[in-house]
Amino acid sequence: MDKFLTFTIAGLSTAAIYAIAASGLVVTYTTSGIFNFAHGAFGMLAAFAYWQVNQGWGVPVIPSVILVVFVMAPLFGAVIERGIMRGIEGASEVVKIVVTVSLMVALLGIANVIWPPDVARPVPPFFAGKTVEIAGVAVPYSRILTMVIAIAVAVGLRLVLRRTRLGVAMRAIVDDRALLQLNGGRPGRTAMLAWALGAGLAAVSGVLIASEQTLSAVTLTLLVVNAYAVAVVGRLRSLPGAFLGAVVLGLAESYATGYIDPSYALGPVSLQNLRTAIPAVMLFVVILVQPEARLRAHGVSRPRSPVRPPSQVTAIWGGIALVLVAAAVGSLLSAPDLNLVSKGFGFALITLSLVPLTGYAGQISLAQMTFTGIGALAMATWGATGSPVGVAIAVVLCAVVGAVVALPALRLSGIYLALATAAFALFCTSMVFGQSEVMPGGSIQVPGLSIGGFEVTNDYRQLILFAVTFAVLGNLLVLLRRSAWGRRVAAMKDSPVACATLGLNLTSTKVGVFALSAAIAGLGGALAGRTFIADDFGLTNSLPITMLAVVGGIGSVAGAFLGGLLLGAIPIASTIFAANAIGVFRFVSMPVTDVLSFTPGLMGISLGQEPDGAAPQMAAGYRAVGESVPSLVVAGVGGVGLWFATRAGVITKWSFFAALLVFVVAVVPLLPILFAPDTPEGPRPRRAATGIWLALGLLVAAFLPWADRISSNGWRILGIGVFTFLVLRVAIGVMGVVPESLKKVEHPSPDELGLDRPLSRADALDAGRSLGLDEELMPSVVGAGIGGAP
Repeated sequence: MDKFLTFTIAGLSTAAIYAIAASGLVVTYTTSGIFNFAHGAFGMLAAFAYWQVNQGWGVPVIPSVILVVFVMAPLFGAVIERGIMRGIEGASEVVKIVVTVSLMVALLGIANVIWPPDVARPVPPFFAGKTVEIAGVAVPYSRILTMVIAIAVAVGLRLVLRRTRLGVAMRAIVDDRALLQLNGGRPGRTAMLAWALGAGLAAVSGVLIASEQTLSAVTLTLLVVNAYAVAVVGRLRSLPGAFLGAVVLGLAESYATGYIDPSYALGPVSLQNLRTAIPAVMLFVVILVQPEARLRAHGVSRPRSPVRPPSQVTAIWGGIALVLVAAAVGSLLSAPDLNLVSKGFGFALITLSLVPLTGYAGQISLAQMTFTGIGALAMATWGATGSPVGVAIAVVLCAVVGAVVALPALRLSGIYLALATAAFALFCTSMVFGQSEVMPGGSIQVPGLSIGGFEVTNDYRQLILFAVTFAVLGNLLVLLRRSAWGRRVAAMKDSPVACATLGLNLTSTKVGVFALSAAIAGLGGALAGRTFIADDFGLTNSLPITMLAVVGGIGSVAGAFLGGLLLGAIPIASTIFAANAIGVFRFVSMPVTDVLSFTPGLMGISLGQEPDGAAPQMAAGYRAVGESVPSLVVAGVGGVGLWFATRAGVITKWSFFAALLVFVVAVVPLLPILFAPDTPEGPRPRRAATGIWLALGLLVAAFLPWADRISSNGWRILGIGVFTFLVLRVAIGVMGVVPESLKKVEHPSPDELGLDRPLSRADALDAGRSLGLDEELMPSVVGAGIGGAP
């Protein structure tokens, strides 16, 4: 009986922490419609901040708690809402998820920089050593304090939300933001206060849990992540439901710790890590029993131009060019650099798996590295000799597992799919990859592919394999997108209501596209040909995959490739800039490697400013090149010439890098203007002078001994970048014509139309599109004329 009571009290104490954290999550979601995946990171930062103030600076306990919980955390939450979350209002569900996931990744990186993980930071519990006896069991004061605080939070939130003007405004902003504003409310300020309150509650949970756990950024973040399962019990909106879920989860974890011996096993499956898997199991069960959400039409959201799929011919030539460029560049790289670039192409193959799921169908997955791990395990088990049979088994197995994971969540909205995949990643980390029978020693070696006369025995062949596979799969996805099935998937993303009205089976379509995505990710693991450790397949490594795939431009194959290269470029940049730091005359400095640890997160946060990703912007700068045959010929010949000059030893590799950057950034975008015929309208470009200047800049970049003149890698790359910028800007000035891709496009507000001239039909349609309206919704306006015009 004493044992039961001991673990019951411990479970209720843990439940109190989960309830407090989930309360903050529910408050922010119900007031802004944004599920804050960074909520756990908020609590983690508060725990470290409390240690810093209390233990590091010697401030007493009570002032430390007041400073962290009531000052720093609310200010941080308000700044996050004002600076980031308000900018993604009206964005798609995918953008909202990726921005908050990116914030989580960035905060994890920043925390590890400020508080290095190799230093122990013990936090003494509140009322250390003091206990009270309840039914013969000594209960620490700290556990009683935790439960009292949870009760106070529940009562306080009830009073605030039901009895105060702020609470009424918070509930009203969920129902109708515009109506609240019309009645004198201030939705922006209300949302800021809600995020401040949510961050404060996350800080309370973080400070309370810090005394019971080792201060580790990842561990603390994932512990608060368990509150996701608690919040889902209340369907992300009900505080009583969240508290009920917290009690169930806290007691289940505590009883599992007390009554399940770590040496127990179910057949070959060890139960040693069962406790850490309970939140994931609970989340799956709750999602499974949730009532199916009714389809609704989209609310007001930002109008976005659809990503037009390329023609099949363009995709084929693009795939061929990718393989040739990979082969050419790979032949110039040293063995260590080739290994890193090969891994970057492997990441690109995994990010490609998100194109059909996120880019075409508008769904999201946070477990792509987990599917990669399943594919790697299948290849190591059934394809140990490099047999393609192992690859086939890996693809089929991942497709089946992906469909099973997606099926319960797809009955509801996209956020539940993201939560389900995150829970799946956490479950597999504990119960699959953490099994010694599955990954002896915590690692596994995936053999290189051996098919016909081709055998992957080195990194160069591995790079070619990845490039060819990416090119083939990219073409297949383009073909799929242009098919009837692809159009149905795109229609489902744009309007599920219309698809259901037409009788389309949305569930089978969603499950099919998720299975396809999981199969491609599994293929990336089966073809990896390298050693993995268990942590490679965890949630924290899956998040950057999804994040940078969307940052690159998940609506296209090129965007997925860019996202994968961005992820692969981080370790390459860490090697290049290992001896460099960023600072102000050494007064304030930070190693570049530390900056790179949270750079991917900052990239994802910037997605709010450009939700289509980077690839469409980059494609706009080179679209005219693809439409000009002479420009394509010069671009191809120039690239081949630089490669031959490097292979022959005429120029060094650093000179090749500088010349290639100048050629790609400054020369190629201007080629269409240099080859375009003169027109009677507009200024005539000075082609001869511009061509001479570009040739001179290219020669200087190719033959300047960059490595000898600038010893620091950081300053050398900065110098090459500045030189490239100067060549481009001077060339534009000499030519006298600004390329269309560099012109700033002004988008006038639809409210300003008609002030300087009468409205036309085209003006009305443009204004309607800017407001997110459809032409068919305005027949009386555009049919009879504007302003009484015939």
